[in-house]
Amino acid sequence: MSPIHPAGLARTLPLLLCTAVSLAPLSTPLAAQHQVVSQDSYQVPLLFGNLQFTDTVVQEGADSLNRFTMHRVRRTVGGARGTLLLLPSLGNRFDQYLAEETGDVTLSFAAVFARFGYDVWGYSPRSANVPSGACAGGLDCSAALDWTLQTVLDDVAYIRARIEDASPGELPVVGGLSMGGTVGLAAVNAAPQDYAGVLAWEGALTTSDPAIRAHTLGFYQQLSGALAAGVAFEDQSLPFVKQVSQLAAVAPNDPFPIPIPGFPPGLTNRQAFVFVMTQPNPLAPSPRPGFISAAGDFTTGQFTYSDPARLQANVAVFNDSISTGILRDMYGSMAGVVPQYSDNLDAFTGKVLVIKAGHGFGSVMNELVTQLSSAQVTFRSNENFGHVDHFGSPAHWLILELQIALWLETVCP
Repeated sequence: MSPIHPAGLARTLPLLLCTAVSLAPLSTPLAAQHQVVSQDSYQVPLLFGNLQFTDTVVQEGADSLNRFTMHRVRRTVGGARGTLLLLPSLGNRFDQYLAEETGDVTLSFAAVFARFGYDVWGYSPRSANVPSGACAGGLDCSAALDWTLQTVLDDVAYIRARIEDASPGELPVVGGLSMGGTVGLAAVNAAPQDYAGVLAWEGALTTSDPAIRAHTLGFYQQLSGALAAGVAFEDQSLPFVKQVSQLAAVAPNDPFPIPIPGFPPGLTNRQAFVFVMTQPNPLAPSPRPGFISAAGDFTTGQFTYSDPARLQANVAVFNDSISTGILRDMYGSMAGVVPQYSDNLDAFTGKVLVIKAGHGFGSVMNELVTQLSSAQVTFRSNENFGHVDHFGSPAHWLILELQIALWLETVCP
């Protein structure tokens, strides 16, 4: 397997859910081996009432590596308008939806919808608990060799069952940014009757484009080889991106001190950060050729549409590790060789909001309209944006949160 260039995985950044009332039964069975390990709650004051945050650590089976965290954010006054489940992007955790450039959690993405009156649930994956170098340093990571995209779906099904316990008869909307949208689509593919809608925000499962299929097949084969060799995690890229982002935040004009093959010489820290975010990397896994995280010009050190502080707040809460098996399944699905996560999409009859960035997933997002032909699809597109520019824009309230809120009004009236 060719080594993954550390700058490349910066392109696979930031997931979301809602609920509408229904009497349909929950079709996904609850895994009997999931057990709660711990639960912590705290509150943050609002002008009226508080926001309550609850974090629940859940373990499947006897191996402590098989732990994930379920999150819940809700107002303490007033009833709920519906339920949102926020699933994180690749290499991220629920903290990405709590990160905000000023540090005010009440202004964060998740808190906005909780303040609107939604019961917000979330997910932090099992890989969030694995520090960089832990497997080489003595941690037994063998259990993670068995993780697949189905493992994530099982965790999401557990959370879906807890939502049912809390609000019987409600149907969540599942999805979010990047892998969030991907897992959301896989969830409704597996259990279309269990969800009211999908937020497919720069995340997809499959394509008919032969060039993109060939592109993702190469990464599927590389990742399959790594998994066969016993490599459970890729744990170098995300710490590297976090380090570059931090250098850009604290000393933007200082010379970039890390010699990286493929980086232009003489960059400042800010230029290096912009370079990582704005330049396609053919060596690193990406859903399509030319994929970038954000639009910008590294020679000037400027992003075209995103606020650097917003991007840096998000990067700061990246995990250290990405599961090789889960990454393999995502690229295998895009390549058409792992079809089981997308072969039932037309059975879903709920509502879908597609948010497309032209330089992110691009044309792949257009195909969702056909793949979800039984659903009611709303399409929002900006052809000039990179993958996370909707999230990073200073106008995010208008072009992202408001658009989602208006759509949720149609799903959760």
